[in-house]
Amino acid sequence: MVACVEVANLSVETLSGFKVLENVSLAIGCGDFVVISGPSGGGKSTLLKALLGIRDVLENLRVAGDIKVLGVDVLKQGFEKLFRRVGVVLQNPVNQVFSLTVEEEVAFSLENAGLDLNEIRRRVDQALKIMDLDDLRNNFVHTLSIGQIQRVVLASMIALEPELLILDEPCAYLDPATKKRFYEYIYSYWRDRRSTVIVVEHDLDYVLGFATKFLIINRKVIAYGSPVEVLSRVNIEDYGIKEPAYIKISKQFHRMAKNVEESINCLKNFICRNK
Repeated sequence: MVACVEVANLSVETLSGFKVLENVSLAIGCGDFVVISGPSGGGKSTLLKALLGIRDVLENLRVAGDIKVLGVDVLKQGFEKLFRRVGVVLQNPVNQVFSLTVEEEVAFSLENAGLDLNEIRRRVDQALKIMDLDDLRNNFVHTLSIGQIQRVVLASMIALEPELLILDEPCAYLDPATKKRFYEYIYSYWRDRRSTVIVVEHDLDYVLGFATKFLIINRKVIAYGSPVEVLSRVNIEDYGIKEPAYIKISKQFHRMAKNVEESINCLKNFICRNK
């Protein structure tokens, strides 16, 4: 598989010498759905900021190593070269909205990209449909719930039709039911478009089942591979990561369920065998 993201020997430390990341190397294939998790302060968000080449953050840090995102050397060339090719969704969606109505917000980045009116309308309609926002297109953004605003931000990003979608704990302010629906939207988009998706998330219950790769980071790469491989080798709770309940259940039956449905099937099969 062709790598969309290549990180080689990345080390980041503060000017006082505190090591934020140590010798991180990994490759993310085009079309992968990668979930990144680890303890608080383990360097997850710093890794994302490095991938994006955010200079005003990195200029106060010592950074060594190489990063290529979609073939762009982001540490040298910055994020500008990735405009329209990468979509970013942050923890607090309110900080990412600029327009009055939902439709205007989704169209905003497309207008800045200089697309013609017909193409803008097509992409806006498509993004609103994917995010189940069509009925809210004329609503003012400030009247929406935090979960709806997060979906608007995501619609704005996918309207750009990015090759890479990066999300930094996007469900931090959402209730469990809304988290579940949000990641179902993400998965639906990824499944249909096969863009590359990278998600930093500490709450794995609603997203890990969709992942093709799972990265645990605690300043260094602790483990990286398929979720089943990683969970078979590492006790993630040693790194402050809550193990999803469905994984705990499936382990009792000496299986490693990929999602809630597989775990339920394990339980059903066990009950049926012991009737």
